[in-house]
Amino acid sequence: MPALLPGLTLAETPEGACFVLDRVYPLHHQHGSDRLDSLLQQQPGYAATFCAEPRLESLDFREFLFLDTETTGLAGAGTLAFMVGVAFFEGDAFVTRQYFLRDHGDEPAMLYLLDELLAQRPALITFNGRSFDLPLLDGRFLLNRMLSDLRDRPHMDLLLPARRLWRLRLDSCALSALERSLLGLQRSQEDVPGWLIPSLYNQYLLTGDGREMARVFYHNRIDLLSMVTLAARIVRQVAAPDPGDHPIDLLALGRWLVHLGRFAEAEQVLRLAVVPELPTPFYQQGLIQLGQLLKRVGRRHEAVTVWQQLACTSFDDVTAHVELAKYYEWHGNDPAAAHMWTEQALSLLAGSQSSLRSELEHRRHRLERKLGRD
Repeated sequence: MPALLPGLTLAETPEGACFVLDRVYPLHHQHGSDRLDSLLQQQPGYAATFCAEPRLESLDFREFLFLDTETTGLAGAGTLAFMVGVAFFEGDAFVTRQYFLRDHGDEPAMLYLLDELLAQRPALITFNGRSFDLPLLDGRFLLNRMLSDLRDRPHMDLLLPARRLWRLRLDSCALSALERSLLGLQRSQEDVPGWLIPSLYNQYLLTGDGREMARVFYHNRIDLLSMVTLAARIVRQVAAPDPGDHPIDLLALGRWLVHLGRFAEAEQVLRLAVVPELPTPFYQQGLIQLGQLLKRVGRRHEAVTVWQQLACTSFDDVTAHVELAKYYEWHGNDPAAAHMWTEQALSLLAGSQSSLRSELEHRRHRLERKLGRD
């Protein structure tokens, strides 16, 4: 294998030996549409809220270790990581390091080397590591009677924020899909599908032929590099949403900020999102979200304009009409306007029999009494 992968070395430890491959990239290395140092322009503190991890506030991205595993199968009894890829910023460079097991007996050596590196980097960045990589590695440390604090470290798992930000617009939030649709990256023919990797390793163990393993090293290394530029995209979009961002992505971010209770930021982002270019269903969702937010923070009079915009574009949803009727009856002191919006809602619900229609008819009768109508 060293002949196939220049730079591959056999690292000796008190626990045995395993292969290690380092690659060093300049900070200005272009990976798809972005450079690796784009992440260093961001602050991990912006990720603290959406990761529910306040310890990120005091860190710098140079202190993080990127981590990704290639395994013998899906997580479960007997599954092990035959390759652990890690990456980190070091001075004016970015280093990828891949630990590889010649056979299962090399695992203690790999874990020993990984633990040495973890001692130098207090925080982690993964893609779905919280559910897969970290529990798997933690279990392997335990089986080898080695201590591990992997699951207790500050951790930024990129999968959750990626889904929050882009699943409204993109068909898939798998890392390979995000590379194509978001990061401007097209992998070369060296790559191998993730589902094929376990069988390729099993074949290597049987034959000793390492030619296909070169493709696995490539696959893992690109995963690590993509996590860098993806992390930069996520943090930048949360920290500094821009009118140039896709409006559907801004809508998703606004909804997420509401969920997080960051109402002032959510309002700013939702106002950026609700533009004529937004497809009608998303435009309506944005107006509903913005109106609910303004109502929630006690600014109903400002929500009126939003509900009126929504009512003008809604022909199968009476949310805005109902909100306007409520506002004018109970807050605007204008029963005539409340009656008008109630009538419009009932006309849109014509022929339906629902609790909402019954509620609206009850409101209409009450308003007619207030207006002195028979």
